[in-house]
Amino acid sequence: MILSKAKWHFSAFSLNSDGLGPLFNIDGVSCAECHEDPVGGGVGNEVETHATRFVAPNNCDPLFDEGGPVIQQDATSLLKAKGVLKEEIPARATGQGHRSSPSLFGFGLIDLIPEKTILAYEDPEDKDKDGISEGANRTIDGRVGRFGRKAGVATLFEFNAGAFPAEMGVTTPLSPKEETINGRVVPPDADPATDPEVSQLDIQRVTNFIRFLAMPAPKLPIERAAVEQVQRSKKLFSDIQCACFHVPELQTGPSEIAALDRKPVALYSDLLLHDMGPELADICLDGANPAEFRTEMLMGLRLREKFLHDGSAGSVQQAIERHAAEARKARDAFAALSDKDKAALLAFLQTI
Repeated sequence: MILSKAKWHFSAFSLNSDGLGPLFNIDGVSCAECHEDPVGGGVGNEVETHATRFVAPNNCDPLFDEGGPVIQQDATSLLKAKGVLKEEIPARATGQGHRSSPSLFGFGLIDLIPEKTILAYEDPEDKDKDGISEGANRTIDGRVGRFGRKAGVATLFEFNAGAFPAEMGVTTPLSPKEETINGRVVPPDADPATDPEVSQLDIQRVTNFIRFLAMPAPKLPIERAAVEQVQRSKKLFSDIQCACFHVPELQTGPSEIAALDRKPVALYSDLLLHDMGPELADICLDGANPAEFRTEMLMGLRLREKFLHDGSAGSVQQAIERHAAEARKARDAFAALSDKDKAALLAFLQTI
């Protein structure tokens, strides 16, 4: 019964009785609408718009007084009847960015990777002189962030709790009031559902559902020659410095749940922030400046059709070629590979 309720909350909200909106993201009538391919919990084709205000060197304003950083792109019929079709990007925003819907597979494991494991890879002052100055993003109370393209969220529960109001306009005990329309209060008759529209138990059920979504297993070849090529390509991945960012494996800490207890997680990420250069820079978020992004997790890479944080790259090679700043050496090393080695490395990435 608990699992079936979790699936329901993940997959369906009606327009009024369950409190959807009045503002929400395009097609965001349920969690499953944005996390659907190849099955519920996977990636989606939706692309969100975000906006914040950054004042150098390190002042980031999420613009909560103007509706917050997520710019909702759709509205219910009740709100449209009042002439409001969507939110607008605030005039005070200094940057805007786009975000594709990530796969949620393996997120329960990522939630249990100890902070000390992540922080062991930190080197904000580049003391090892490898040209990489990785650092963690942290929440306002100092916890290490790991979820979101800027690693701004520390736990899976908080990640899910934030999605209810920000993506679907659904109030919760943690966010009991409707989000504003660029700072303007939502007309009461545009939202007839009683607040909060879901309970904390509902959030926990969705979190439990996501917690047990399995990490995608690698698709390894059987033929000996192909297996040997994968092993050689995996070494190439490390040799050209990709593994300095996309750390192949971390491990969860102790858990009372056997499926999550001290398990290896082949996420191919250090979960830390890295400068990706001015071309990809968009918004700030918490301690991340506009050019800083959490190392993208590559697990399940073969199941995706669009790449980078905004889905703007049509292939893995295009995504690699757009890396810059801290990732420039790895990008240039990839470009210097022979055509045969490039093909082998890209083939390896399609096994993840």
